[in-house]
Order: sequence, then C-alpha cells, then structure tokens
Amino acid sequence: MARHPYSPEERNQILSRFISAASQIMEEEGMEAVTIRRVAQMAGYRSSTLYHYFQDLDHLIMYASMKYFQEYNHRLAVYITQLTDPYRRFCAIWEFFCDAAFRHPEAFFRLFFGRYRDDLEEIIRIYYEVFPDEFQSTDPIMQDMLSHGNILRRNQSIMMPLVDAGYVTEERLPILNEIIVNCFQVLLEEKMNRGDALENMELIERHQTYIETVLGSR
Repeated sequence: MARHPYSPEERNQILSRFISAASQIMEEEGMEAVTIRRVAQMAGYRSSTLYHYFQDLDHLIMYASMKYFQEYNHRLAVYITQLTDPYRRFCAIWEFFCDAAFRHPEAFFRLFFGRYRDDLEEIIRIYYEVFPDEFQSTDPIMQDMLSHGNILRRNQSIMMPLVDAGYVTEERLPILNEIIVNCFQVLLEEKMNRGDALENMELIERHQTYIETVLGSR
C-alpha cells in the first residue's frame, strides 16, 4: 500500500530534522565532516529519504549554513533600530555582515557565491517556512533585504535609502553596488585561503574603507 502524501507540516518537520542534524555536525566537527549518511542517521531517516528533499550534499549544506546567516540577522536586528542615518545604517549592515562572514567564510561563500547561489532566494523562503520563529525583523528595509538571495540585489535594496537621501545618484547605483560586493568577495576568498593568518577585524576595516572610498566618508 502506498504511503499517504506528507502534509506541509510533516514535510517541514522532516526538513527541520535534516537541516538541524547537518548544522550540528558543522558546528561540532566542521563542514568537511558532514556526509549524507551521517546526517540521515542523526535525523532518523534513510539516506534515500534525504534525496527527496535535497539535490545533493552541497544543497543540504546551503540550508545548514543558514544557521550562521541567522546569527548575523539576529545581532543586526537588535542594533539597526538605533540607527536612522542611511549612511551609518548601510555601513553597520556591512560591518555586521562581514563579521559573520569572516568567522564562517566557507558557509558564506557557499551561500552567496557557491554552486547553488542562484537558488538562495528559494532556500531562504523555504528555510523561514521550516523555522518561522527565526524571521523576526520588523524593519521594512531589513525585510526587503532578507527576501533576496542574490547578493547584488540584497545590497541594492539597502543602498536605495542612500539614493533617496542624496548620498548616491540612481545612475551610479549599479556600478557602486558591484564594486562594494566584489570587494567583499575578494576579502572573503582571502580569508578562506589564509584562515587565521588574517585577522577578521583587519578585513572588516578594509571593507569599511572600501565603502568610504566608493561612497565618500561621512
């Protein structure tokens, strides 16, 4: 007899167990320790079941990497409400983002520049369906940013208040957006390649300097 189809609640519960198991392994042993077999065993399912929900190991790790992204979101949501100036808000968002990314460079590289980067918007949507309590931001700019997967679109959304306030012209927005994101990618790759030989604060300060150079210091 065929099994009845899973309800949305049952499906989300299964996804939650797989993602949580992968996250736990990543946290305790590192990303390289995550395997399909170990995740399935920890979640209490067969490996074949996992493939009904994830394309492969990289796809699963994308979801598990959202844990580190959520840490950034929570810290920023608390702090960002205190800032009203759009330039200071923009710099603070990037400072918090870089701090999280340089502490977990492999995870953030996979999320924003890896194999499944074009699927990130869908991954974010599904992740918040599975873990709805983790979406807590009430700031409209933050909500708009969190809805985008593509990092260029995310950055453009938080740059729009700079246009409205006259810090940046709408014509120059696309190129400035690309420069800021590309600078971040270079620093992130440096961190991945050199590890603890590079201080995170040094990289954060370098990116803030790039922003100030591109937009003009305030």
